[in-house]
Order: sequence, then structure tokens, then C-alpha cells
Amino acid sequence: MWDNFEPYADLDFRNAFTRDPEARFWEMILGCSLLQAGKALAPAAERQHDNGCPDICVMEGERRIWIEAIAPGPGDPGPDQVIGPVPVNEGGGLAPAPVRQAQLQMTSALLTKSNAFSRYLDAGVVRPEDTHLAAISAGRFGAYVSEHPMPLILSSVFPFGREFVTVDRETGNPVAQGYEHSLAIARGAGYVPRTVFLEDAFSHLSGIVWSRICIGNMSRNVRPISLVHNPMAATPMPQNWGVWDREFVASEDNGAMTIRDILAAASE
Repeated sequence: MWDNFEPYADLDFRNAFTRDPEARFWEMILGCSLLQAGKALAPAAERQHDNGCPDICVMEGERRIWIEAIAPGPGDPGPDQVIGPVPVNEGGGLAPAPVRQAQLQMTSALLTKSNAFSRYLDAGVVRPEDTHLAAISAGRFGAYVSEHPMPLILSSVFPFGREFVTVDRETGNPVAQGYEHSLAIARGAGYVPRTVFLEDAFSHLSGIVWSRICIGNMSRNVRPISLVHNPMAATPMPQNWGVWDREFVASEDNGAMTIRDILAAASE
């Protein structure tokens, strides 16, 4: 992977890898996935800027697709930290999966990269007409968050709460299934909105690349790389681009929101 990605990596990539291998691995596997799909990347020497630049730039004619990658950790110690199960022989037992905590790490990482793109825009490093993607890895805690039927990132940026099933008490048959409407994620004594992709404030982001892939589990069959389109994007990301394993597009009809994996729909 490094042999393929080295010409496109930041000049300090090798040293940075020794300090934070998981984050740099995520950046490298993204770059290699793009190269394997036949995409042209800008060499590191051609995208350097005095004010810094995003991690990856894909060139398609006059189009520039910029990708800024991040692999957040579990968070600071406390009730909002992503913590895995405690073994039974160490006093553990059944416990809720840290879904809320993981969602908070996703929203925090997205805000970090949104602010970074705003700085790049102000400095003229990227253009408003360029495509801007935040690439967020949940690899550090991928064993504790869901992939199916809905990747965790969707419920972090759209108002989908807990999944529910309604059962007929007389027959025992399920009569309805869906997700609760939830506009925010609880954090401490307050809340964090989960409506990022319904707000104009984030329209400079074209979408999110998301995966649970990590150094210890890099199978894309088990941990696919997904793209979530931002329906409010000023510059939309092209659909069916030929890189992602899953691709989610949101639509609204009469006040009801539907999000579907267009790649799964195409294969049916």
C-alpha cells in the first residue's frame, strides 16, 4: 500500500504514522482505494500550500475533489467516552452498546473537518466550486458500532433515533418498524444536534466518507467504505462514482425523509 500511496502522501507521512498509525492508515487506504478505482490523485508536491491543504485531491478534468481524513479516538474519560464491554471475569456483564458516545465522536470529528474546510476556503487553498469530502473512520471502536441496516454515521447527521418495532399484542406479529424521530444527541447536561446535513451552515461539505475499517480488520466485505451525500451541498458529489461499497442518498417527500443505499438498489 505504501509503495502505491507514497507519491501522494504528505511529506511528513512516515513520521506522522509512527505517532498515530490508525489515522494515517485510514488516509492511506482511502488513497489506495481511489487509485485502484482508476482515479487520478494530485502528487503531494503539486498540492502543497503555505496554509496547508487537505489530505487527498482527486483530479477529474477541471473538477477537484478534496478529501480531509480523520480517525477520532474514544474521547475523554467520562460518561461520553466510547468504552467497550468489560469481561465477565473482571466483573462485567450485559451493558448497552456505546452508540450515543460513538455518535458524539462522529459529530465532533465532522465539526473539526468542517472548520478545516472553512479555513481552506478562506485561504484560497480550495475553491467553492470544488467538491469537499470529510472522511471519518470509526476504526478505533468499530467493534462496538453498527453497520447494518444503517451505518452509525447516518444517525449522527440525520434525525434518526433508536430503532423500534411495533408488535400486535394479540397475534405477536410485527405491524410496524422504523426509527424514532430525534433531533439531538444527549451530551452531559446538554445536547448536540444530529441535523448537520439539514443545515445550510454545512453546505460547503459535499458528503462524508465513512468506514469501520482499521489496521486489524481491513476487509471491505466486513467493514465497507460508505459515502453519505449531503442533500444541502452547494457542490454535490457525483453519484455512482465507482469507488464506494455503499452509497447513501437522502430524499424528502411530503415531509417524510427516506435514505437509501443506491448501490444496493442498483444490484437488486
